[in-house]
Amino acid sequence: MTPEIDDLSALSAADIDSLPFGYIALAPDGTIRKYNRYEADFARKDPQEVLGRSFFREVAPCTQVREFEGRFRDLVSGAHGEPTLTFDFEFNFRHGAQRVRIGFVRSPLQSEVIVTVNRLRSLAIPLTSALQAEPARGALHDSAGLRVTVVNEDFWRSLDTLWLHAPPEQRQGALHRAGREWGLQHALRVERLVQREHGVTLREAELQLALECLSGSLGVLGLGRFDVVFEHRQRGLLVIDHHGSPFAAMLAEREGSCCDLLAGLHAGFLTHLSGRSLAGTELRCGHSPAEACRFAVAIEARLEKLLRPAAGSSDEALLAALAPPVEAPA
Repeated sequence: MTPEIDDLSALSAADIDSLPFGYIALAPDGTIRKYNRYEADFARKDPQEVLGRSFFREVAPCTQVREFEGRFRDLVSGAHGEPTLTFDFEFNFRHGAQRVRIGFVRSPLQSEVIVTVNRLRSLAIPLTSALQAEPARGALHDSAGLRVTVVNEDFWRSLDTLWLHAPPEQRQGALHRAGREWGLQHALRVERLVQREHGVTLREAELQLALECLSGSLGVLGLGRFDVVFEHRQRGLLVIDHHGSPFAAMLAEREGSCCDLLAGLHAGFLTHLSGRSLAGTELRCGHSPAEACRFAVAIEARLEKLLRPAAGSSDEALLAALAPPVEAPA
């Protein structure tokens, strides 16, 4: 469904970049005025390089057809009649064809047309990996044929005791390093499954879909699921809300962070997807089943700046918003 006209027209630059779909603002002649982060990831373009260029001639020449550019011209001229239009289209990117649902919205505030782009998930990339048991051999395998082992709470508690008496920073660092390596290896495992089914890597898949694949793969292992919040991406941060962490439940009696292993895991996932070396930290531990654990992932220097903000800085306000202090019981 195409969003309301007023909703799209009144968005700030930060709002536009946080949208979970592509957003392009075009002048009546097709010149690109705005190009959000989601669309940049989807089309694999640098937003700064496409601004001011012709969408139809220079950026997306596959749209020079009646089904797309023709409809755009009709909307601009008023021949279409209505201020909005929705239709399905297939983009021919270098990294493969992508089916999308296009929305045209003629903005009442400026002389421009807003184009929304929602991916149609025609590729049934599995969001979970089925496990296959071989009772005679005492083995489990995933859909890619790779061996899987299942461990219970006893194992995780035993792992945690290795650093139980270490200083907090040393324990967190050790668990983060272990989790990050785990995340890198697990991302490769999920990638093998995706390549086997569809011939694409996780980096070649659309970002949101790749993240959903990774989230679903954790659910099969009883490790919960996660959502990535892109709202603070322009400030160098990705925020992850992880629901159903088993570590938060089994270590609920502990004060402070319980899920440093998951902080490393998410850093490993996003390091694999971005090709950059990233670190993670737990901002809030969800000790109750209804509360998600919150993590921040960024380059290490950016995390240090967030966690040790200067007094009165924007990072101090951001940290307070992302991880508000827990009120002591009355």
